[in-house]
Amino acid sequence: MENTYKSKQYGGHSNLSRLLLLLFLAGLQPVLSSDEETPGLDDDDDNEEAVKISCKIVGPDYVTVGVPSSVECFSNCLMMKTACSYSMSLDGQIAQGQGNVLAFTVNNWVEALTVTCTATVEDTGLTATTTKQLQVLAGPANVSITGPDLMNPSVSHTYSCHAYCRPSCIYAWKTDKGPWIGGQGNVISVTPQEMDNSKMLICKATNSVSGLFDTATRNIAVASGPSEVQIKGPDVIEIAKKHKFVCTAECLPSCRYVSSVDSQTVRGNVIEIAVDYPLKSVTLRCEAQNTASRRTATAVKTVQIAGSDRNLSTRPEATLAVLLLAFIISGAFTLM
Repeated sequence: MENTYKSKQYGGHSNLSRLLLLLFLAGLQPVLSSDEETPGLDDDDDNEEAVKISCKIVGPDYVTVGVPSSVECFSNCLMMKTACSYSMSLDGQIAQGQGNVLAFTVNNWVEALTVTCTATVEDTGLTATTTKQLQVLAGPANVSITGPDLMNPSVSHTYSCHAYCRPSCIYAWKTDKGPWIGGQGNVISVTPQEMDNSKMLICKATNSVSGLFDTATRNIAVASGPSEVQIKGPDVIEIAKKHKFVCTAECLPSCRYVSSVDSQTVRGNVIEIAVDYPLKSVTLRCEAQNTASRRTATAVKTVQIAGSDRNLSTRPEATLAVLLLAFIISGAFTLM
């Protein structure tokens, strides 16, 4: 009986050892006594409140001189369920901040500005600071077109566009009602046609970063004429009387004139003649020349002499000499 009991006892201890081994291999921690406490969290962790505050500036990467701008500072205070105050600054520029928003206008160009934001937890005094670099742009401003004030038909003319831009500007051109043409820098060549009275040039300068643009316009006259050249005056003149003839023409910008009677020539568009001896007729000629294009056109007028058939002079050479002398003196007088 005793041996049998001991045998059961020994057998029970062996079974318990096997169970503990299986539990250990399974990664479980057995409870050996009801008096032992189960492991728990360290009480010191509740006292170490690991609070980390961070902030970030949100806004454009660039600002333009003269254009109002603003940036905003955000933090994780809301997630921490605590109140924060903000301090924002802009180096070298007068700015006004209201809370976590900084509004400002850059008045002078510099390469870059630095915005600084500091967020402070009001309860603990913990702070976080961050910065943001802003590129400063300028323009386009003072856009202008330079080139000739007058064009000649069928001749190429070069014009250039200029603008104040930072960092740079790209240019596009438009002539009259045509399309915008880009890709050729700030220079354009224009060749007006014969029928053109003027050409309108428009230059658009666009900031290469911001996309802001401005334009300049020039309306350029195209040289024209001379056209409709004519000599105005009587068709018939009387002997011994002074008669005036004026040469006119349509010219842009203007024309200069050379007038002649038969083979004698003077400068100017006004002719005054007086015939002292009867002649059959007098031929007047006027040449108009455009002062810009140098083009010329000529008008001819034949003037009859009243009564010349009945009273022809026996000395036509003297009559012609007197006529030309009177013409030359009159023409010189009108040019003064």
